[in-house]
Amino acid sequence: MAHISIKKYSQVSVSNINEMFPYEQINLIFSNIIGRLAATKGFIERKEFEKKGENISSCILLFGALQDALNFEHGGDISSNLLSLYDFCQRRLTEANVNNDIAAVDDVIRIVKEIKEGWDSIPLEERIPKAEQ
Repeated sequence: MAHISIKKYSQVSVSNINEMFPYEQINLIFSNIIGRLAATKGFIERKEFEKKGENISSCILLFGALQDALNFEHGGDISSNLLSLYDFCQRRLTEANVNNDIAAVDDVIRIVKEIKEGWDSIPLEERIPKAEQ
């Protein structure tokens, strides 16, 4: 599932992601997006537009990795809803990049934090693939 998205994510950063469980990989992507977007707001305020663009591009790639990790067979409506949310976030970040729009960045941060809260609520025993327990 999430291993397919590793190629996209490794283009962005992180060294030992292949040793992580899929749950941890996705959690790391969420955290990375939130951190990058917080920094992006500062880049916009300081008019550091090159750094802003790099961070937003990285986040758009990370959302692509999250999209690739979705399992529509087992996830059903949840996967479809997440796909739509990730697509919305990518479009909103594109708008933020073009317009230097901090409000758009804040919108995406709110969405990712809410999704991450749901992800963090997954019981510990369900975070490790059955074959690895």
